[in-house]
Amino acid sequence: MGVMVGQTALAAFSVGEAVTTVADRLEAEQVTEGLDSGSWPKEAAFTGSIVAGMVGAYELTCENVYRRSAELGADYILWAAQGNFYGDEALALSRLSQIALDPFNNPYRTAVSDFYYNVKKSPDETKGYISYFDGVEPSTAVFYLANHVVSTYSVDAEDRRLWRQGLIDRLAQVDDSSMFPVMALGVATWALAKSGPLDDVFIDPSMQGAAYWNFKTLSDLPDLLVSHQVPKGLPHAGSFYWQFHHEQGDPNGYTEDTIFATLGLIAASQVNPNPNVEAAVLAAHEALMDGISVDGTVWEHLSQEGETFYIYAGEMLQVLFESAIPGDINLDGRIDSSDFTMLADYWLVSDCCGEYTWCEGADLNRSGRVDFIDFEIMVDHWLKGVKE
Repeated sequence: MGVMVGQTALAAFSVGEAVTTVADRLEAEQVTEGLDSGSWPKEAAFTGSIVAGMVGAYELTCENVYRRSAELGADYILWAAQGNFYGDEALALSRLSQIALDPFNNPYRTAVSDFYYNVKKSPDETKGYISYFDGVEPSTAVFYLANHVVSTYSVDAEDRRLWRQGLIDRLAQVDDSSMFPVMALGVATWALAKSGPLDDVFIDPSMQGAAYWNFKTLSDLPDLLVSHQVPKGLPHAGSFYWQFHHEQGDPNGYTEDTIFATLGLIAASQVNPNPNVEAAVLAAHEALMDGISVDGTVWEHLSQEGETFYIYAGEMLQVLFESAIPGDINLDGRIDSSDFTMLADYWLVSDCCGEYTWCEGADLNRSGRVDFIDFEIMVDHWLKGVKE
């Protein structure tokens, strides 16, 4: 697998190599002085998505430099937002809360919990706040609401079900007139799978929204996503189309479309295992690697063309984190003897939470100890790999 753009050749990255290459660049280019300290050059508005990616990079590699970068980014979010968070900002703080020494009592969780509590207690209450998204372009509204949904469930916000329903209602407005319909479908599937069942609930029961959603249910979302994947034999196979129709000339191969479609498929597969969905994830993962340059730059298009915004890199780290195989300790894309050796090296070590290292990843369930539970996780996924 590889492409050539100018003098930049893409190597066949493993997950671990891809994560460190992208995260190293983000950490090196983060603003560290002035009012924008903690953000990234000219992309302060997207700090949340990048911070969430850096949290994922830390969780995969146990490199404290990535954690410190994420915390510096969170400091910027807390200062700039003043308690009123965009969806991706709330998600970033929620993700940092999850890796805190006490995930249930830390400044990040408190800030996010207070935000949702204050929304609920405001004059318009949660439904009124969500209604503000009615004036936002539908696929953009879906993106921010999806991030809010995952965040509300992460901190057990009281009105989390209202946020989830608000996401479903806005998804029903998305069609090919929207800015990024397939991306919206992907990010919505991700959030809905992480927050509840993908069941037979109709997305648009009144059929007052876009015609695309007539008679569609939450359980249809994974298959809908798979139907928008570029098939084998075509350019950028494994990536995703931009729009719901696939007429000749319909653009495909855009990095963000593929990132969020892949996130949606991964989340759906975790709650409802499906061989077709899992095969689609593997194909998408291979396609995504084409969008990463050897210097850690992530491109707008998987052909390594277009813009190279930092937000693409942050989003890429999010999907790499979600796509990592449980038990693949050294992140080479498979579970083999080297992973079992690393597990053995830390066998029965009981202070894995010290210095936030998780025993170099051998503590698979993040319990602070390497034991039979971690061994069972590794064996379970190794056997699944053998069957496939």
